[in-house]
Amino acid sequence: MARELGAPDSRLTTIAAVVDGVLPANGANAAPGAIEEIARLAAEGLLRVPIAATFPVEEVRAAVELQAGRHVHGKVVVDLP
Repeated sequence: MARELGAPDSRLTTIAAVVDGVLPANGANAAPGAIEEIARLAAEGLLRVPIAATFPVEEVRAAVELQAGRHVHGKVVVDLP
């Protein structure tokens, strides 16, 4: 859907599928011990991911437009049902 809205592949990632040209973020190419380190940091409260905005999937266009503006300070989240 993001591609249909004009988002370039370089601005996309996926956690749920393999998509040609899109960077996977599922841990398959992580360094040994990386997932355990992330889990440890999160458990200790040392890992924080700022959320700039959250959108329901019905408003994915607004989410992509916000991210495309490149002035977002944090992650743009699209909630899936």
